[in-house]
Amino acid sequence: MSKDNTPHDKGLFAIAFKAIGFAWRTDRKTFLLLILLNVFNGSIVYLQFTSFSAIVDDIIAIKQGTSTMNDLIRSAVILGLSFLVPTLLANLVGFLRTKFRMAQDLYLDMYRVDKQSALDIGTIESSSYQNLLRSAHEWGTNSILGLQDFVFTSASSFAGIFTSMIILWSLSPWLVLFAALAAAPIYFFYKKYSMEVFRIRWLSIEDYRVISNRLSHFEEMQKAVDLILLKLKDWFRGQIYDRLSNYNSKVIRAERKKSLSYGVLSLWYLLFLFAAIALMTKQSLTGSIAVGALLLAFNTYTRFYQTVNGYIESISITEESSRYAARWFDLFALEPKLTSSPNAMRVKFEQPPRVEFRNVSFRYPGEDAESPLVVKNISFTISPGEKIAIIGVNGSGKTTLIKLLCRTYDPTEGQILVNGVDLKDINLRDWQSAIGVLFQDFPLYHLTIRESIGLGNILTPVDESKMAEAARYSGADEFIETFPRKFDQLIWKEFREGTDLSKGQHQRLAVARMFYRNAAITILDEPTASIDAVTEEKIFSSLEENMEGKTVILITHRFSSVKNADKILMLEQGHIIEQGSHKELMALNKKYAALYTMQASRYLQEDES
Repeated sequence: MSKDNTPHDKGLFAIAFKAIGFAWRTDRKTFLLLILLNVFNGSIVYLQFTSFSAIVDDIIAIKQGTSTMNDLIRSAVILGLSFLVPTLLANLVGFLRTKFRMAQDLYLDMYRVDKQSALDIGTIESSSYQNLLRSAHEWGTNSILGLQDFVFTSASSFAGIFTSMIILWSLSPWLVLFAALAAAPIYFFYKKYSMEVFRIRWLSIEDYRVISNRLSHFEEMQKAVDLILLKLKDWFRGQIYDRLSNYNSKVIRAERKKSLSYGVLSLWYLLFLFAAIALMTKQSLTGSIAVGALLLAFNTYTRFYQTVNGYIESISITEESSRYAARWFDLFALEPKLTSSPNAMRVKFEQPPRVEFRNVSFRYPGEDAESPLVVKNISFTISPGEKIAIIGVNGSGKTTLIKLLCRTYDPTEGQILVNGVDLKDINLRDWQSAIGVLFQDFPLYHLTIRESIGLGNILTPVDESKMAEAARYSGADEFIETFPRKFDQLIWKEFREGTDLSKGQHQRLAVARMFYRNAAITILDEPTASIDAVTEEKIFSSLEENMEGKTVILITHRFSSVKNADKILMLEQGHIIEQGSHKELMALNKKYAALYTMQASRYLQEDES
């Protein structure tokens, strides 16, 4: 990074070669064919110039009696073909480019899915990964596809530049010198302007994230309701206006510089154009070249400049594209930090295992500085089939403990043992298959109800009876039965015959997903936060009655939900301060007993009210 936090260029051609690798792996035959066709189209335009100059010379020669109509007809036929063939080829190139682009889109999306899904959860949760992902999304994967298009542009442009140089050299070596000098400053002009615009965009990324967030208050339903009720329109509008105005003023200043520079560049080009015209006019007047050659020189010279100008402009745009494409390649280069060791034990957990936390401490990986310990020297055991409750205030380490159990992260200190084996020595996929976890911030799937519940155990054939049973255990059957299409109801109101669910209904569906998974260890993080008391009682009764023999770990703030747990762990600031059954903890008459009594009295007051 530079001092102003603008990323350093990684090299247009280095990034372009990576993009070409994707193109090559997608369809190498079509890729090569498109390059050849672009080379041909880049050269054939000069056949139009030469054939037209030949027609002019033939007409003059016929008037002078030194040529025949056959020569004129031949030149006219060549001129006609020089227009017809590129037109036909342009249609073919357009079709092939569209077909190739669609294949590239598909390949790139699938590659992206494979690479990102292979990352571990700890990497995905990191701020550096999220910042890199947001930066890559500024242009999307079109930045990579744009680099591949640059290859075809280069083929056509190089063919045109090479052909024009040959024609100009054949007329006069001075024309080559004039053309080269006229085109020389173009690259530096576009490179400077491109980098300046990129810097403006890069340094404005944070502004645009804020703007996007502020605009969401006018588009998302819940935010829009608050905006109207709380009269927030003017405040949000002011923030959007100020940031956009600031960004626009920067771009306008850059455009002003570009306009002035381009004026100077145009004068420089005209200087050498007039020199070339003067040279060719003199040679034509002295008879050293024909009149048609004068036309050929003028057309070739101006075409050469246009080709160089267009190509260098495309380099400038492609350089900017490469800076964004580099973010994608940085993402693709990421490797999961947490993987199974080569000698990891393969285990099929048909029965719940014994799990032991032994002196476990953990701090989240710090990207700038070492972060404090979140879990501190924790030890406890979960016996097979035991029902465990983990309670504590926000920030006490409850969810972190579960992430360690799921092996989202490895402990900073200590060990987690599964049937006496260090969790690090067990195959990660096997361990994840043994766990069903429902976090408090669960995803909302836009699927049918059948598909949504079925995701809980996607690797096995759908079992309709178990699915209906899972819905009944979670209380989801109550609203599923109200839909005409029952389990085939689509949960996506933007689609025809689709519908939406309340947050509580979504949570019941998520709980049903865990019942359907029927894992050896089921972990529920605040599973009833959005559910009414009646349904909550039904879910907890189902957990007790229908998860017999399975290990269940419940994280909750509601002490009334944990009375029947075999063991309760109470966390505070990363430590276990109390553990035991409800009866044992009440007998201790410490913090758990005080908090339980306080919550119970509040519920009684609410009932009386």
